[in-house]
Amino acid sequence: HTQLAESVVRGYTQYAFVYFMDEADQIESDSVQKASQLRSRAATMLLRAKKIGLRSLKLKYPQLDIYLQGNLSPQTLNPSVNDAGLAYWSMAAWAGAISLSKDSPDIVADLPSVVRLAELAWQVNPQFENGALASMMGTLELVRPGGKPETARKYFDLAIKWRGTQIAPLISKAENWAVATQNKAEFIQLLSTAIDSAHAQNDLTNTVMRKRAQWLLDSIDNFF
Repeated sequence: HTQLAESVVRGYTQYAFVYFMDEADQIESDSVQKASQLRSRAATMLLRAKKIGLRSLKLKYPQLDIYLQGNLSPQTLNPSVNDAGLAYWSMAAWAGAISLSKDSPDIVADLPSVVRLAELAWQVNPQFENGALASMMGTLELVRPGGKPETARKYFDLAIKWRGTQIAPLISKAENWAVATQNKAEFIQLLSTAIDSAHAQNDLTNTVMRKRAQWLLDSIDNFF
């Protein structure tokens, strides 16, 4: 059941990012050991989410592995817009696991497959989740071999254009593009805008992201 699989993968992924990875970032200066433990738990949860997501996608797209290896065009798979969410959350879980496994070459080597999975979702629903997919496309552009910061910026700007009332794309551009290009002024401007905007739409997602934005601002000397 695609919608059920998407819900499970989304739940695992969001929990890992919000309650383990974000927490690890914020407590690392006080306890490296506890931060490491949280990241280990996050990696386990994200790999579980990725496994569930890919298994469900392969039931609908038996040639998915061939595509992820770069030996098949996305048009051949003929992806459905209804599967964009499952592809996105599976990709986000996979990308998160890679970011936590830099000492595991076999996991890091999967990055090209993650990019292809993101491109599959992009093909059918580029505006997915109010710019969340566009933000991820920007992040992946920054980390993939040969990626271009200017191309990444275009993705982040699309995410901000499509963000609606959500502040996450602003924060994503700040902590990824602005840090990667060492643009301190835009880092501050993006995060300040995010914090101000969160007060106008104070839902759960914005509340969580506002706290991260404030932590990033408070930790600015660690990034520049």
